[in-house]
Amino acid sequence: MPSLEELNPEQRAAVLAGDGPILILAGAGSGKTRVLTYRIAHLIEDRGVAPDTIMAVTFTNKAAGEMRERVAAMVGGGARLPWVSTFHSACARILRRDAVSLGYTANFSILDEADALAVLRRVIEEAALPAAPAAEIVRSRIEQARNDGIAPDAFTVAAADSREQAIAHIYRLYDERLRAINAIDFSGLLMLVHTLFERAPEVLAQWQSRARHLLVDEYQDTNRVQYLIVRALSAQTSNLCVVGDEDQSIYRWRGADIRNILDFERDFPAAQVFKLEQNYRSTKTILAAAHTVISNNLERKAKRLWTENSAGDLITLFTGLNERDEADFIAREIARLSAADQPSSTVPIRPADVVVFYRVNAQSRVIEEALVRRRIPYFVAGGVRFYEHREIKDLLAYLRVIANPADAVSVERMVGAPPRGIGAKTLEIAAEVARIENVATFEALGRLEAVSRVQLRIAKQASELYLWMRDLEGRAASMRVRSILDEIIERTHFADYLGAMENGLTRRQNLGEMLSAADAFDAEDSNAGLADFLERIALVSDADQAVNQGGRVALMTLHTSKGLEYPAVFMAGMEEGIFPHSRSRDDDRELEEERRLCYVGMTRARRLLYLTNTLSRELYGQRNDSRPSRFIREIDPALLNRIAPERPGAPFRTPPRGIHIDYSTSQLDDGDGADDSDDAGQVAVGMRVTHATFGSGVVRRREGRGDAAKAWVHFDRGGLKLLVLRFAHLRPADA
Repeated sequence: MPSLEELNPEQRAAVLAGDGPILILAGAGSGKTRVLTYRIAHLIEDRGVAPDTIMAVTFTNKAAGEMRERVAAMVGGGARLPWVSTFHSACARILRRDAVSLGYTANFSILDEADALAVLRRVIEEAALPAAPAAEIVRSRIEQARNDGIAPDAFTVAAADSREQAIAHIYRLYDERLRAINAIDFSGLLMLVHTLFERAPEVLAQWQSRARHLLVDEYQDTNRVQYLIVRALSAQTSNLCVVGDEDQSIYRWRGADIRNILDFERDFPAAQVFKLEQNYRSTKTILAAAHTVISNNLERKAKRLWTENSAGDLITLFTGLNERDEADFIAREIARLSAADQPSSTVPIRPADVVVFYRVNAQSRVIEEALVRRRIPYFVAGGVRFYEHREIKDLLAYLRVIANPADAVSVERMVGAPPRGIGAKTLEIAAEVARIENVATFEALGRLEAVSRVQLRIAKQASELYLWMRDLEGRAASMRVRSILDEIIERTHFADYLGAMENGLTRRQNLGEMLSAADAFDAEDSNAGLADFLERIALVSDADQAVNQGGRVALMTLHTSKGLEYPAVFMAGMEEGIFPHSRSRDDDRELEEERRLCYVGMTRARRLLYLTNTLSRELYGQRNDSRPSRFIREIDPALLNRIAPERPGAPFRTPPRGIHIDYSTSQLDDGDGADDSDDAGQVAVGMRVTHATFGSGVVRRREGRGDAAKAWVHFDRGGLKLLVLRFAHLRPADA
């Protein structure tokens, strides 16, 4: 084990703390993963705790993998290792062993969001309830109930009106359908473990012995059902060590409850509390600015990050005329930072060192266009996940049927990829046969030749597919995942099928990437099999996809930013209604969540931080005036370097003396707006004017002199216009 002298005093105290509940408040960039791994190694090496009685859980595969690697390096690769996992992977493992009492077998499938929604839609259609809510609404409500640990029975009891009663009925039917096809969706993994622990104390006791020391990372992101699972697992020994930062709690919209960390000392009165406040990531300037923002929140514990790093550059605040102006500045600045002629004293910034954050996905389009124009390579994180591409899901359907023949969703996808003439009507008949003969839909495919309503040619196709897949299922346990895929691809002519589709080349390239993933999995663990492979890819999160592997600028929403850090960070759209989001306008808790999101974005930056906004923005097909985000006003002005464009298309520069950006009204003022033109001389920034065509409006900005004088005017009916003053014939509105 490495020397504890490598830790700062507070880190060392947290690592060496004795048994009992422990709360580690770990600020951004304060080395929380180091503390967790050192504590695990200390328990094993210095205190003699058996590794198989230590359990650590976190939220992403990336974080779990990093923790496993660090622990292995500390205690030696040959030693037994503790159980380090994501919450969902841990629950899947528990259910593989003990879900029989809940009506599942160990080979259950894990449905992704699209497949789960497809099952729910079918359930709603078959229920034929009058005025049933849309599937997306029902899905959201079920997710919310599960996040709160509410099962169908309790939901039914609490249903207060006809709409809630309808959702309760669908919730019950949906759970029954998933059980019938031996499938579990993402939130169901957590809910079922909570249910299992409540119903089977003897099962809970077995898992408590497996988690005599329980460590939980990112505790501020836990929801109610995760909290209940953690409480249950740690109840026997109270050896619960949680690490988190309420200032980085940004997932309330998906059920995270900040009270879990804020109330930890109330829930565990004997808790030891440690604060990690030394930051190893960012400059003093970035930390000071982030602190002035987050200190406006009330729901937080007192702490302030500090660093021994340099002060670094001021934070750049750019205000553009519109969203294209903003995007062009971002692209220009990235190009400048990565230029080959940077001073030798400057550490170069490569495209891979840069991230552009935005609050809503719709902001990315214009930024992408600007990057394309300047030929700057980029990727968008959190888009369509690789394993959700159609061709990949088609191929995975075969694997899922092999692992779980009861998975009717995958059977339906498999028979149509490539098409075999087995259409919706044939599948309906197969489902009917399955119900009558009490077998899975997959099994029914092999019995269609005895059904007169099915054409013999189609029935033979179904039978051949069934017999081959049954044979492959019998051999799969002794095969590597790559070998199984190779047989499926060869037998079904899958590559030819993809080549004949639209974007066939891209789809075949994705197929190659899928085979590479199988190769990597096979090489990683010789004891892992098909079920392990399917479970791993089913639990890939957006955050796991945000790792840059291609030397490209990263574009992503702020919610995808957790756990990442970059030398240079751009935060676009710092405007009221965008960030903070409009829905936080009348909700103090939502506003505090938005402020935490801003804090998280700012503290991803190591060296350079850029905040950008506009005077006018078109979003969702509408153009509106913009007001600077209140988060900008919360930053000490001495920490900011404010930049504005001199005119559209001109180089960007710090405004010279005499130009003023008023961040309370979103107007630009040249200071000496007069010029030699009679009409121009009458036009001043802030004045209401009239135009023969556009009507009344307000002058937002003046630029140029003499015949070249122009004004940006926001008209009541026509929006923002750039006019040449000697031709515009603007008059004061009261003239």
